[in-house]
Amino acid sequence: MDDINEKIRKFSLLRIAKVFNVSVDSLRKDSKFGEGNLQASTAPSLFKRMEHDYIEDDIYNAADRKIYKEISSGNLTIHTVDDYCNHMIRCYEIKPTDVKRVLGMD
Repeated sequence: MDDINEKIRKFSLLRIAKVFNVSVDSLRKDSKFGEGNLQASTAPSLFKRMEHDYIEDDIYNAADRKIYKEISSGNLTIHTVDDYCNHMIRCYEIKPTDVKRVLGMD
């Protein structure tokens, strides 16, 4: 894997850890959003954004039109830490500026 992919993976992990207020070391590739330490810290509310809302925003904000359609049609699902990292790597190839912004790489 080339250096930029490793860098994106690193920043993706940092982003997830920040959103869920966990250590990067506690994240595993197969960790699923909504389970274990990646659960929302509060009950769902119409007035307060949850951790999953921020992750979902990241996923859509990094995507181009084609990837957005894949997600909307159900052909692309992101359930795990590894899915998120791979999504960001894929999106970086198309929209590097947006991925850098989403992950706080600037």
